[in-house]
Amino acid sequence: MAEPTDQPVSTLNDVPFELSQLFYSRTDKRGVIQAGNAVFQIISGFEWGQLLGAPHKIVRNYDTPRAVFRVMWRLIQADQIAVAYVRNKTADGRGYWVLAMILPSPEGYLSVRIKPTSPLFEKAKAMYRTLSAAEQGDKISVEESEARLLAELNALGFASYEAFQTAALLGEFRSRSTALSSKLKSYFTDIDRINKGLQAIKSAQVDLLTAVESLRDLPTNMRIVASRLEPSGGPLSAMSDIYNSTSSVLFQEITQFALGQSSISKLMSEAFEKSCFSKVSNLLAEEIMLSSANDNLQEHGVDPKVEMAFLGDVFAHYSGIERDSLQNAERLAQDLNRASYDLRRSMLGLDTIRVMGLVESGRLGAEGSRIGATMEQIGGCHRTIIALLQSIKDNATIVNAGVTG
Repeated sequence: MAEPTDQPVSTLNDVPFELSQLFYSRTDKRGVIQAGNAVFQIISGFEWGQLLGAPHKIVRNYDTPRAVFRVMWRLIQADQIAVAYVRNKTADGRGYWVLAMILPSPEGYLSVRIKPTSPLFEKAKAMYRTLSAAEQGDKISVEESEARLLAELNALGFASYEAFQTAALLGEFRSRSTALSSKLKSYFTDIDRINKGLQAIKSAQVDLLTAVESLRDLPTNMRIVASRLEPSGGPLSAMSDIYNSTSSVLFQEITQFALGQSSISKLMSEAFEKSCFSKVSNLLAEEIMLSSANDNLQEHGVDPKVEMAFLGDVFAHYSGIERDSLQNAERLAQDLNRASYDLRRSMLGLDTIRVMGLVESGRLGAEGSRIGATMEQIGGCHRTIIALLQSIKDNATIVNAGVTG
C-alpha cells in the first residue's frame, strides 16, 4: 500500500494521464471523501482504503495557493459551482494538474476534473507560482493572497473570479472537445456567433454614449439662439423648449440603456455566460455519469446504485439550471431587441421636432441660418444615434437566434 507524502510536488515529475480520462470524487459537506470513480483512484495512487473516509485535502499540495481554495469554498458555500485550476498530490508525492469543477448538492459536493490544455492554463500556472511563493516564502495571509489573486485576474482582463472561472471552464472544454471530437463543432460556432454579436452591441453602446454626450450642449445652444431671434413664446422658441424637454428625458433613457447597472444588454451578456457555463457543467456531469456506469466499485465499499442515483440527481438538477438560464438569456435578448427598437422610434420622433424647427428657422432668412447650423449639427448626432440603435437591434436579433437555435 502506497504511503502518502508531503514532499512538494513541484520538485517531482507529473503523473501522465489522457485527455479523455475524466474523473470525479464525491464528498460530504465536511469535505470527507465518500466515493469516486476508478480513474480518480488510479491517478491519485492511493488505495481506496486510504481515500474513502479521508478528507479531500489528502490529495492537496502546496503548488495551489490557499487563496484559490478560499474563493472556491466561498462559492460552494453559497451553493454556486466553483471552478479552478488545481495541482493535486499523488500517494508517492508526484503531482498532476486538473481543472476542477465542484458542483454543490444537498448531500455534499461533486468534483469533476479534466486535463487542462488551453492557453489560459499557462497564465494560471505562472500566477500560481507567484502566489504560492508569497504564501510559503513571505508568509502572507490568505486574505492578502486572495487580494493579490483578484488583482492578478483583473490585470488579465477579468472583472471577477467568477468571470475568470467561466472563461477557464469554457476554454478548457472547447480545447478538450476539439482535440477529442468534432461533435460539438456547431455548438462552438453558435457561441462564437453570439459572442461576436455581444461584442458588437458593447461597442455600439460605447459609441452611443459618445454620441449622446456630443449632444449635451447643442439643445441649450439652440434654445438660446431661438430666444434671440424672435419674441418670447414664438414658434421657434416653443419648438426649442419642446425639443429640450423631450431630449432630456430620452437621453437619460439611452444612457441608462447603455450604461446602467440594470441595462438589458449587461444582464443579457451575463445571462448568456451563465447559460454557457451551465451547459458545459451539465455536459461534463452527464459524461462522468455515463463513463462511471461500468466502474466496479462495490468491492471497495462503494454501492454503484447509490453512485448512479447521486450522479443522476446532480445531472437532473443542473439540467434544470441550464434550461432556466438559457430561457432567461433568450428573454433578455428579446427585451433588448424591443428596447432598442423603442428608443430608435423615439429618436425618429425627436428628429421630427428638429426638422420642424429647421423649417421654421428657414423662414427667418439669414438670421435663421445661425440656429439652422446648430440644428444640422444636432441632425448629424441624431443620425449616428439612430444607426447605432439599429445596429444594437440587429445584433440582439443575431444573439436571440443563436440562443434559441
